[in-house]
Amino acid sequence: MPLVPSSTPLTHFRLISFDVYGTLVDWETGIATALLASPHLSSLPSSHPFKTSRKALLKAFETHERAIQTAHPNMLYSAVLGESYKQLVASLPTSTSTSNDSTKETENDDALVVTAAAAFSTSIASWPAFPDTLAALHALSTHCTLIPLTNTSNTLFAQTRAHALAGAPFAAACTAEDVGSYKPALANFEYLFARAQADFGVPRDRILHVAQSLWHDHVPAARLGLESVWVDRGGVMGGDEEGEEVAGARYAWRVRSLGELAERIEEAFREEGGKGEGEGV
Repeated sequence: MPLVPSSTPLTHFRLISFDVYGTLVDWETGIATALLASPHLSSLPSSHPFKTSRKALLKAFETHERAIQTAHPNMLYSAVLGESYKQLVASLPTSTSTSNDSTKETENDDALVVTAAAAFSTSIASWPAFPDTLAALHALSTHCTLIPLTNTSNTLFAQTRAHALAGAPFAAACTAEDVGSYKPALANFEYLFARAQADFGVPRDRILHVAQSLWHDHVPAARLGLESVWVDRGGVMGGDEEGEEVAGARYAWRVRSLGELAERIEEAFREEGGKGEGEGV
């Protein structure tokens, strides 16, 4: 079992780092909604697996996204989304054309894919936050410094901060664009450690990482000895499906929502008679 309870009190931590998409923002709903509204998937027959099973759709998308991020760690996330869309569409069955002008039809189809991919790559601005996110972040910020560690670009994350996470009390942010790689690369976490120490005077042993994705976050956190909390949102992306084994994943606490984590940390500080070790952050 990846759950390995920690003896470290929750009041020990001075900084909480967060995965964003999947943990704070409902990326599965955002991705599925945008894909099914796109011209290539909306035109699929109602019996197609992508129409009958959200799991099938999301797993297929995730396969393409992971491969692209691994092969192109410097690619901006907007381009990753666009390329993932193109590859997903390319995997769909195509009808045989009877048109005499097949070259022109192919060009039109290619142009439509490019346009639809570009539209999908900007859909991240409309992906919704989970209902508990903002209130929980504000509660957590009374005890700890909060920093997102996210697999996106600065531009796209700024859009999320302006919409789904408007008013979120983040002290800073670490993006894949800043690092030049995507989680689960260890470099992303090493970058976080450096920023936490340089900007806030917080050593790595006093950082608590909070994330939904076992594959993106809890595997590298375990490799680096970083204490972590699994926010089990009941999703299918990131190796989070019930009963699914993800080699190397380990976490010390499991919660069903960010709100539950905020309540646990608040209770821990109350039991210690206030902020305790986290005072002054």
